[in-house]
Parts: sequence; structure tokens; C-alpha cells
Amino acid sequence: MTICNYCGKEFIDKIHPDRKYCSRDCSGKAHQKNIIGKNFGRLTVLKEVKTKFKDKYFLCRCICGTEKIIRGTHLTANKIISCGCYRDEKIKQLNITHNMSNDRIYLIYKGIIARCTNKNKVAFKNYGGRGITVCQEWLDDFMNFYNWAISNGYKENLTIDRIDVNGNYEPSNCRWITKGEQSRNTRRNHFLTFNGETKTISEWSKITKIDHRKICKRLINYGWSVERTLTTP
Repeated sequence: MTICNYCGKEFIDKIHPDRKYCSRDCSGKAHQKNIIGKNFGRLTVLKEVKTKFKDKYFLCRCICGTEKIIRGTHLTANKIISCGCYRDEKIKQLNITHNMSNDRIYLIYKGIIARCTNKNKVAFKNYGGRGITVCQEWLDDFMNFYNWAISNGYKENLTIDRIDVNGNYEPSNCRWITKGEQSRNTRRNHFLTFNGETKTISEWSKITKIDHRKICKRLINYGWSVERTLTTP
């Protein structure tokens, strides 16, 4: 039996017997205990701020002079290292370096980063909100993304697609395909296999002339087999 160094709760961890905290939450709070006055990237912690949230939040001053309230765990985990000025500088630097800020491929690059990192974007809930990230190699340098894209079939009429729709944006999980092909590869699509062929419900609907809503109703509400569903007029 071990006593947590932060909350005093007794716990047992047979896998990690030297563990000092009963949970990741307590570990994070312990690291936040004496962070006032410390620096995290471009940020200096000024004071703790009371909020309605359970986690601790701190008022920080960036080297650019901007003050911002930031969650303590984001500071100690180095998830946030500036008020946002670092990211803006990187974007400006990229624009100057590659002179492609208005090109379609760069707009695609900005788009995938935004929907994975910017909580203010509508699409964030379906990407970053689900834990989908962009690999560090691409985050660090647009030219890494550009070189991968050109070497892997990028064309003006193609879109970037994740092979595993629950996976991240990274070279091993991305490809360039048409919009029609991409629409097949979404979390909302359900595939049915019949006579050795696997197609989406909408594709089977076009082939059998059976409304896709009727196909869904037969499968889900009535519990019909795929064969009966697709062969019954």
C-alpha cells in the first residue's frame, strides 16, 4: 500500500511500485503546486486565478506582453508555450520562406492543422476533439508536408484523406484521392457485403433501386439479413 504524495489517498500499483501519485490528476496538480514565477516557453506564471472549473488556471504573461489565463496542466505538459504569438510567427515565417501562402496545397495544410488544433473551428469537434492530431514532422515545417504530398501523387483535383478515419494526419495514414472516393471513407458510412462485393448502403441503394432508408430500417429495425434486405423488392 502506497500513500499519494499529493492527496494522501492510499493506493496499490503492482506494475509501478515506485509510483508517488494515485492518479495522473494528482500528479499534474502536484507539479502545479509551486509554478508561480516559473517560465514555460515564452510564458511567465504570474498568479493562480479562481474559475468555475475543477482544474487550476493561472494568469501568465508572454514575452510579447500579452497576458492570458491558461490551464495549469497545459503549462506543465508544455502544450501551450506562448499566448499564440509563436504560432503566428511560424506562419509568417512559412509565408516568407516558401512564398506559397495562397496556393491550394498550403491552404490544405493550414486546414488540417486548424481542425486538429483550433477549438474555435466548427470542424474541431470531429478532429482535434476526437483526439486526431497532425504529426510533428508536418507541424514543424510546411515543406515536409509539401515534399510528401508531391511525392505521393498530389494533384489539383485530389483531396487529402486519412486511410484510417480514426487515425492521425501522418505520412503512413494519408493519401490523395477524389472527393467521390473520400465520401466513402467516413465514419458515417456503413459497408455491406453481398455476393462477394462490399459496398456502402448508398451504393447498394443505387444498384437495387431500394431507398437507403428502407435498407437501414430492414437491417436495424427488422433484423433482416443482408441478402434478404437487398433482394426483397
